[in-house]
Amino acid sequence: MGLIKIFVPCYYVIMVAETITKNLYKVLQSIENPDGEFCKINFEKQGFCLKLKYSRQNFIEDTKKLLCNLNSSQKTEITSFFGFVLIENEQFTTFLGYPSVKNLVQENSPYFHQLFGLVEKFTVQNEICNKNYQIFSKEMNTILKAFPEFYTLIGKIQHHTHSYTVDIHTLKVLQGVMLNPLYKNLPKNDRRALQIAVLMHDITKKEGEIDKTHPYCAAKDTAFILNNIQIPSKQKEKICLLIRNHDWLERYNKGITPAKEFAEILKDGNNFEMLCILAESDLKAVQRNGVFYEKYCSVLDDGRKEISAILHKSFSAA
Repeated sequence: MGLIKIFVPCYYVIMVAETITKNLYKVLQSIENPDGEFCKINFEKQGFCLKLKYSRQNFIEDTKKLLCNLNSSQKTEITSFFGFVLIENEQFTTFLGYPSVKNLVQENSPYFHQLFGLVEKFTVQNEICNKNYQIFSKEMNTILKAFPEFYTLIGKIQHHTHSYTVDIHTLKVLQGVMLNPLYKNLPKNDRRALQIAVLMHDITKKEGEIDKTHPYCAAKDTAFILNNIQIPSKQKEKICLLIRNHDWLERYNKGITPAKEFAEILKDGNNFEMLCILAESDLKAVQRNGVFYEKYCSVLDDGRKEISAILHKSFSAA
């Protein structure tokens, strides 16, 4: 015997979603204040990290220890109930998916019972506790209530090209986006969409390796994740479009996707401008002191000009 799903009344789910969404949007408005704590944090500071009460690494080690006497298929069978799979290689152990106890109740099987406790501790009972940044910690914990999937990024190592773990990279990108002068000119709905897109843009990124599939996979998973908050369908589509194309500059630079095709994909509203803001900040958040950005800033400028010219021409002709 393992776990069973429980029925949760629909009206209760809606009430919870309404509260979580309201709090999320309040925080997203707060953190974009250039004089607020979030925008003033130096994410490049040596040793800066998100301090979790129960870290991702401890969760992985505790799960490994719990299941150490089982074979790989047995491990997968058990962890799959909770929405994730352990991946072990010569360098480290990581996991794919999003651990969750949502709509599950404990049963008597020791493995399920104990793993339920670990997953609950990692997702439901967990929190960020950076004592020197109490406002920031409170804001991040509100975001994690809306997107507990973000816990899976905290402390996740990237390919050695990167100076930062995935979570710090993501927050550095978000900070850079919100401090970009062009961001301030966007309407509120587009600013919110861009903030959420940044938070989710690397949500599926594989640990310690180059992952060319992550824009598409992250967009696909985000479409599912956004069902947990109350968000208009058009806004949801925009967020997923931004995530799916956040690698547009690389595809443009390598000739994988021509400028005309990007112009067609991103012709609506401020989509292309938002992706240019995201691309600039994304490049600046790869390596310390913007070294990576310096290598590709001219390509960004060329791509911005060429695609903008096509969009302007198409708009004028219409």
